[in-house]
Amino acid sequence: MYQWVVFLHILGALLFFMAHGASMAMAFQLRREYNLDRIRAILDLSNVMLPVAYGALALLVLAGIAAGIMGSWFSRGWIWAAIVLLVVMWGMMVVYGTRFYSPIRKAIGLPYRTGGEGPGSEYPAEPPANEAEIMTLIQRANPMHLAIPGLGIAAVILWLMVFKPF
Repeated sequence: MYQWVVFLHILGALLFFMAHGASMAMAFQLRREYNLDRIRAILDLSNVMLPVAYGALALLVLAGIAAGIMGSWFSRGWIWAAIVLLVVMWGMMVVYGTRFYSPIRKAIGLPYRTGGEGPGSEYPAEPPANEAEIMTLIQRANPMHLAIPGLGIAAVILWLMVFKPF
């Protein structure tokens, strides 16, 4: 049974990164777009994938906790370090994503979040801002501020799980 739970944990991670890949691709492509309809489409695709990403994250976390209990890993430090890093990474992504991408969604005339509401809690679309304001907001958002720490922390978590150093 333990092997199946670990399988579900890894499957959750794969599904999460696949679904979240839409948001990462959006973050990089957005800075190259100048057509407002294409910008809306890119932002909308990212938003459509959020429920899939959150569902996969739930599977990853629940199966990880179950595997930790089944394998008696909670007496080891590596699992606690991995959990802390996951929470830090999640918080960092939510804060940065909300701070930079919600104003873009609002300015472009799409539903948006202001932070902390969770999936499904959106404010309705408002009339779009002028094109210059939209482009300024887009240029402020640097996807490398998400990609580098996100990939780095994910790599450390993977290292902790594979090598179980302490």
